[in-house]
Amino acid sequence: MTRTKKIITGLLIGLPLLIVAEGIRENRQLDVESIVLTSNKTKDKQIKIAHISDLQFPRLRVNKQQLLDELEKENPDVIFLTGDTIDRTEDVSQTDFFNFLAKLTASYPTYVINGNHEETNSNYDLWLKKINQSDAIYLENDVTNLTIKQTSFNLVGLSNRQTALPINQMHSIDPTIDTLILAHHPELFDHYIVSFNQPLAIFSGHAHGGQWRLPGTDGILAPNQGFLPKLTSGLYVKNNSHLIVSRGLANSTFPLRLNNYPHLIFTTIKHA
Repeated sequence: MTRTKKIITGLLIGLPLLIVAEGIRENRQLDVESIVLTSNKTKDKQIKIAHISDLQFPRLRVNKQQLLDELEKENPDVIFLTGDTIDRTEDVSQTDFFNFLAKLTASYPTYVINGNHEETNSNYDLWLKKINQSDAIYLENDVTNLTIKQTSFNLVGLSNRQTALPINQMHSIDPTIDTLILAHHPELFDHYIVSFNQPLAIFSGHAHGGQWRLPGTDGILAPNQGFLPKLTSGLYVKNNSHLIVSRGLANSTFPLRLNNYPHLIFTTIKHA
């Protein structure tokens, strides 16, 4: 074998192994991002939201205690879980998710919506029963009043792929205060803006950061966005509405991330 052929053979064998090794390593890291929004409807005090998405138990590889330690350090006022708490293959009767959820709710008000993985899990009814028995507040095409430090919000929770509330629920939205939306699918950003008349913020996940984040891209592939997706990580602004997309904390069936650490977001809302 010539030297050139040896080099090429080494690359063909070594490069995939390096990619797999790096993907395994990245799955166990944690990237913490801070985002600041302003609103003239917010009182002088700042409000901090922890945004957790796509835990996908049992596929979570980030150390759970590390997550809890980061939350304790940041001390958010509220936690939003924006879907895919479990993988569609998870045994709901045995999952560790509800033990982890209990640790969250013991310290923070915690709001939960579903995603595509809960809905396609064969034990979805059991997941619903257990989530409703927990101390979390589960929102399924519903709106509630969220008041923190004397500032009130319309908090909307949409179930998987929904973009609006039933008519009777839409009448419950107070137009004098800001609206926050928990909605799993970021690619439906434009629909949320229209349905809710420019809400202050939409919190989403689902895109997994586009899986492989190569230079000059927002990822290579994302569910429901296809190749070269545009809404996969962090803050996007349109018509005075803010879309905040978590890259998620675990993977689904695609096992490897590149340049795409698991993602925990803290969003602070303060007076404009």
